[in-house]
Amino acid sequence: MIATPLLQPLLRFTGAADPDRFRDDLSACCFDGRGRLWCASDELTGLSCLPPQPAAASGAVTFGSHRFMNLAPLFDLPDGPHEELDLEGMDATDDAHGRERIWFVGSHTSTRGKPRADEPERKQLKALRDVKRRLNRFLLGYLEPAQDAAGAQQTAQLPIGKRGNALSEALRDDEHLAPFLRCQDAGRGWPQLASKENGFDIEGLAARGARLFLGLRGPVLRGWALLLEVEIDDARAPKLRLNRIGRGKRRYRKHFIHLDGMGVRDLVWHGDDLLILAGPTMDITGRQTLWRLRDAAGLADDSLTARGPALTALFDVPVEATGDKAEGLALWPQPARDAAAGAVLVVYDAPVAARKVEPCGVKADVFALPAAG
Repeated sequence: MIATPLLQPLLRFTGAADPDRFRDDLSACCFDGRGRLWCASDELTGLSCLPPQPAAASGAVTFGSHRFMNLAPLFDLPDGPHEELDLEGMDATDDAHGRERIWFVGSHTSTRGKPRADEPERKQLKALRDVKRRLNRFLLGYLEPAQDAAGAQQTAQLPIGKRGNALSEALRDDEHLAPFLRCQDAGRGWPQLASKENGFDIEGLAARGARLFLGLRGPVLRGWALLLEVEIDDARAPKLRLNRIGRGKRRYRKHFIHLDGMGVRDLVWHGDDLLILAGPTMDITGRQTLWRLRDAAGLADDSLTARGPALTALFDVPVEATGDKAEGLALWPQPARDAAAGAVLVVYDAPVAARKVEPCGVKADVFALPAAG
């Protein structure tokens, strides 16, 4: 079933010299405890904060008064302050002391070169051969925002080394994921598979206390998508560590889910359930579906869940051939048509022209959740 939006909130990136840099590449979003909408763009090095605006006479819902927080000066980024972070997952939590945290994760991907039509064929073939590891994309951490969202009171991250971070290092010997992660130094052996080619690619994050669930766009193994679960130790903040929570004292757990061959695009908690936004692993236009994984909070070991009572497809998000790639997912904090069921906000990468509202605006979608059955 293809869902119809309940409403289309307007996100205004006012004050931006080039608003398209913010509104054209939205990749993740979440609401904090004050109802402010936080967004990430996979082409930038920071986060946007959009507080809710006074209600318009027309009843339109708007988020604006845009503040951009550049993360580059706040975190240790091996590739320097100007290389993109490719942030793909976000969530907001309160810690044991009531301090709010905005969590985020980069894609942890390598990238393949893009052929340019204006170059000789020989150079285009060379571009397709080159795969590069992007260390800034291995950022996993949090910030505690200041009251006005103009800065951060505290930040912390999983340290990034020459080959990645503690998570990617732990996964290099994994029985399912090692073939997708064994990236050799330049000129030695084969490089890591690139993103959007069924390579390793984190695109969702849902936080619950110290537990983080990370959704993988790839790899998808014989139709099975994958959630990674980690538990964060922040006793030595600003340096974070991963606790040993998996089999054989691994620093992660694996949860395989069958999403009809799709990969994960984003995650959000709905009570003890995980809502999963899924879409194509490859760089193609295809089905975009919202799924529910029941009682994901109760998972205590590696798991494998097929479609059935524990894993259900809720609805499809409308597909546009020329854009509107559903990338970011958040629980809608305002009353929905069925208050008990709730609703979700979806933001899009590559929005179609009809979504853009001048000046500096872009429409998101709010979809009602089906009543729990």
